[in-house]
Amino acid sequence: MEFETHSQSATFNSPLADFEAVTETVEVREDPLTGRIARIVDGAFVMPDNYEIDAVVSDDEGCFFCPENVEEATPTYPDWMDVDRGSFGEATSFPNLNPYGSYSNVVVLTETHFQPMEQLTATQFAGGLTAALEYVDAVFNYDEDVTHASVNMNFLRSAGSSLVHPHLQTVVDDRGTNAQRELLAASRRYRDAEGSTYWADLVDVERDGDRWIGTAGPVDWLAAFAPKHHRHVLAVAPDTNRAELGRETIEGFATGLSNVLAAYADAGLNAFNFVLHLVDDPALPPVMSVVARSVFDEYYWSDSPFFTVLHDEGVVDTPPETYAEQARTEF
Repeated sequence: MEFETHSQSATFNSPLADFEAVTETVEVREDPLTGRIARIVDGAFVMPDNYEIDAVVSDDEGCFFCPENVEEATPTYPDWMDVDRGSFGEATSFPNLNPYGSYSNVVVLTETHFQPMEQLTATQFAGGLTAALEYVDAVFNYDEDVTHASVNMNFLRSAGSSLVHPHLQTVVDDRGTNAQRELLAASRRYRDAEGSTYWADLVDVERDGDRWIGTAGPVDWLAAFAPKHHRHVLAVAPDTNRAELGRETIEGFATGLSNVLAAYADAGLNAFNFVLHLVDDPALPPVMSVVARSVFDEYYWSDSPFFTVLHDEGVVDTPPETYAEQARTEF
């Protein structure tokens, strides 16, 4: 397993230095599993001096996900699910009215209309993940052709959420997303070549290093060497699989996620995405990716420029070793 880093330098006459020659350095990293490139570029993330979102997040009129509206405004499951809607703790699940695939559902995470990300608790995340995984398990039992599942979250509009009420989205189908197919293919190649699982080896190599964050139960947390997006954090449950993902592992994902979001908030951030990949293959155990998104404000900046959208390269401003050290204090 190699962690390749290269430096690229650009020299120009800068108006910020009376048109004297200056040299800027870009750090280029290659993901040790997939070969994906990430670039660390100073100033690549715009941070507002302050932000004000109370007027947006406090308006709950007509919210489909608030408890008083769920029963009339959300769909119910077909007969094979045995329930109209699922529930666990505060969480309520139901089919996605705008599905992304053959099987697609929504899990409302909280009864309250809005909570800042640092106030989303491990208990709430555990309830939401449990409700999502109950749906995933039911789909796998119902349809023998499905192979891939993911549990996902957009939080606030700058992270792609159309509703501010915290919720998860689950997708299950027979082919997986581009990211899942890439991860699975690369993980299989590694297992065939090395005779071991990349994700377990990654945890062993990174443990107690500069990118190591901590452990929550059986789930290990670390900063991605070649970040896919800003402050990209990985969580790995190397000793389990989708079908055997139990309470302790769910709580490990939930606790660690809550800790990471607290670290994001300490850095002045307020929006994020996460995905939990679930594939029935020994080469790819349950893996979660968490990323920070641009700070949501009235005039928020898009953090998805051409490099991200069209070149599929992560361009970030904070090195993983830096934000790993910051997040480590929450574990």
